[in-house]
Amino acid sequence: MRQVDFYPHPVQCIDMLQTHASCVFLTGELAYKLKKHVDFGFLDFSTLAKRKYFCDEELHLNRRLAEELYLEVLPISEDKNGHFLLGGTKNIIDYCLKMLQFPQKDLLSKRLANSDFNPQWLDILATDIVHFHDQSGPSPASEHYGQQAFLAKHIDASLREAAQHDAAQQTGRVMNEAQLRELTAQSQAQLEKNKLLFAERIATGRIRDGHGDLHLGNITLLHDKPLIFDCIEFNKEFRIIDTLNDAAFLMMDCEARGHPDLAFRFLSRYLECSGDYSGMPLLSLFLSYRAGVRGKVACLLADDNAIDEKKRQRKLDEASRYFALAGRYLNKRTARLFIVGGLSGSGKSHLALKGCGIERAVIIRSDAIRKVIAASATDNALYSDAMTEHTYRHMFEITTSLLQTGWPVILDATFLRSDFRQQARVIAASAGVDCHLLWLDINKDKLRWNIARRASKGIDISDAGLDVLDRQTAVYRRPEEADIRFLDNADCWPSMHFSTGQ
Repeated sequence: MRQVDFYPHPVQCIDMLQTHASCVFLTGELAYKLKKHVDFGFLDFSTLAKRKYFCDEELHLNRRLAEELYLEVLPISEDKNGHFLLGGTKNIIDYCLKMLQFPQKDLLSKRLANSDFNPQWLDILATDIVHFHDQSGPSPASEHYGQQAFLAKHIDASLREAAQHDAAQQTGRVMNEAQLRELTAQSQAQLEKNKLLFAERIATGRIRDGHGDLHLGNITLLHDKPLIFDCIEFNKEFRIIDTLNDAAFLMMDCEARGHPDLAFRFLSRYLECSGDYSGMPLLSLFLSYRAGVRGKVACLLADDNAIDEKKRQRKLDEASRYFALAGRYLNKRTARLFIVGGLSGSGKSHLALKGCGIERAVIIRSDAIRKVIAASATDNALYSDAMTEHTYRHMFEITTSLLQTGWPVILDATFLRSDFRQQARVIAASAGVDCHLLWLDINKDKLRWNIARRASKGIDISDAGLDVLDRQTAVYRRPEEADIRFLDNADCWPSMHFSTGQ
């Protein structure tokens, strides 16, 4: 497969990519994926029949999200002269997956590393992933695979890989004994604490046949939009999982790459689309598990005899970083409530996005909540007093549940009424957390310019136009509460005053 004449089509050049389980040969317009003859226990490609079966599974499952990429499964045969052929029906020695090739530079992992990344791709991905989970529907195997014991088994497998690797290498480069004990104890405590919630997730249909490996290295740009590929085909236990567990992988990957801003932007948008706030008590455990999975894979790659010592050491260091992140996810968080208020067009959503990564907070947008609870309302009804009351009530219910679970929250809404601001203070006090009120104090001309600009782009969730702004300004009174911090622009989150920098 490294030879040009092996392929029945023009080949520009041949590059080979490797993982612990496969080789991918890039030929120009097409790529061919070959499964390695390996058996890791959780993954078994050790026989021809198994490789054929899992090639077919990979084709079928990935066409759910990336039909354009996945073309067909082809046999590799040997002729009477001992030459290998792509195709044929006799003397088949292996199988490969034929795919449409895309530029490696368009992987979102590469785009992020090259500082050529559009954060709005995370908004698109949040919507696509929720739609994918909805289309999948509750899995018939959810009663089996959604059990708490399955996640416990997979967490233990990652930790054992780290422990066995260190014992074999006598290095301690991945985790020392104290770290291993602490991470094991914290994981077990979280599993036990949420035992009833696991059963509830099964009962409410949150266990779906998902992707299982949702990280930036498995997402590419195609036609200028993000496209998810390479789901897990080799083990149903890793793919038929809690939907929030599936999404948590992408969030963890963004954080692991040094971008909590992208991680919490994605989380906030995913929760808006899915409405799955009730699953948030499990998110820290899911994130920790996902970091452990990446640590385990790095350990496996470090043990590959085909790599040199320098690359092996890089993989050990990578595993160490992932397991350290897994531990941090299970540490106690400091919940806070942040309110970003101001007239329509003042830049509240922009400021909230600036702050979500710094504070590791979930954004709750009134515009998104309003549309969820009034999907069929007219524009006038959408901003009626009754709808506004309903919107804030729903926002406050979500906020209360998140604060009680320990997650910081940023509320993005006008908060023009003082009673709404006071209700938010009461919620924070009841949860025993700090409440910080930020107010964007922007002149009217700038507000009108901002609203006209976002309307012309047609990509903002808000439907508040100039007519809504005019109604607001007719009755607007600048807040006078002493605890409000006034800001004259939305370009900088004033975190130095209250963030712990955690």
